[in-house]
Amino acid sequence: MDVLPTYELKDLHRLVREVAAQVSLDEDTAWLALVHRPSTTQTLLRVDPLPVPALLDDHDDISSHLRAAVESFDLGWRRGVGLEHMAVTIIVRPGFTVFGPNEAVWLRGWRYSNHMQSIFTSAMVLVTEHGWLEFMSHVAGAEPRMVRSAA
Repeated sequence: MDVLPTYELKDLHRLVREVAAQVSLDEDTAWLALVHRPSTTQTLLRVDPLPVPALLDDHDDISSHLRAAVESFDLGWRRGVGLEHMAVTIIVRPGFTVFGPNEAVWLRGWRYSNHMQSIFTSAMVLVTEHGWLEFMSHVAGAEPRMVRSAA
């Protein structure tokens, strides 16, 4: 049996389905999922809406919003204990399921968030009308998909 590094998710397909069961993956929304022990038991603890839209402009600075969201988890520093939590960003937007300039804004926001919490924040899932894709692992699926807004 292969042992996953602690910063990898055990079952991305299951996680995306669990998130979709808890929240509606509506167009132009963004979510932050908190996962306990991502590489072993992978328990989804909560899914919170982020106070910014999924579609961002290149000049947008979302780092303070991401910092506040992670700090709300109240994990703090835990000396002597390995990292046991992961924050997974879920970006729901129309278009191809390909990471582009919009997602670069999200990655830059995480880079400068300086949240100082004992948590992994590298997992990012893009959800579109075509399915979903995770940034680091390139794991993807056709379902669930984005829910189109009634316009």
